[in-house]
Amino acid sequence: MADDRIELFVGLIETIDAPGAADACRCLLSAEERVRADRFMFERHRRQYIFAHAMLRLALSKVAPDVDPTDWSFAAGRYGRPFVASPKTSTSLHFSLSHADGCVACVVSGHEAVGVDVETVSRRVAPLSTALRFFAPEEVETLRGLPEPAAIERFFDYWTLKEAYLKARGFGLNLPLDAFAMQVSREAIEISFKPDIADDPQGWRFQLCSPSPSHRLAIADGSRAEGGLPITRNAWPLQEAAE
Repeated sequence: MADDRIELFVGLIETIDAPGAADACRCLLSAEERVRADRFMFERHRRQYIFAHAMLRLALSKVAPDVDPTDWSFAAGRYGRPFVASPKTSTSLHFSLSHADGCVACVVSGHEAVGVDVETVSRRVAPLSTALRFFAPEEVETLRGLPEPAAIERFFDYWTLKEAYLKARGFGLNLPLDAFAMQVSREAIEISFKPDIADDPQGWRFQLCSPSPSHRLAIADGSRAEGGLPITRNAWPLQEAAE
């Protein structure tokens, strides 16, 4: 199933943080993940981490049901991108994980070049000043031409799309955000690169959605499958853990 599609899992913390849910999800984590969770100063950040990493384990086991959620182990690549270290499955599984205040999301696919990013949409952000520091000139000019409410929306479109692309490439922040530009319209979402970036814009497909009025989510698909991989949005996979 993972060979020919992207499996998307999204959860809003407020809808699943029932009594006992965080404790049940914590039991799914590795000892190292529990240590990391306990390092967070604020409880909301700790719970967000627990839900996100438990969701990843449950999502992988939904795609590969022969593997128990507690049996997955992970390692990091050259630029810090995590990947499945074990167990080996009949189809190699790749994933991308993201969380923002109040929302967690991940994608699972048989294709490595997939990425997801979710951000909390803040009305307090100054889109133009932030874009001038980080974004490509074409994106800055687009934001200049929009009234503030629309500029804020487009700013978060750009931000999540850029982060999703970087995750799909596995670069982290090692590729500057102004080295490539996003073009967003009703008809399509496209990407372009500076001449020194070795990538083909025709090989990428993107999707945007809003899991809630307060969140923006982007998916980057570099599988080069014709028309892009279909995306299946799955039900929140933590119900069993919360019961």
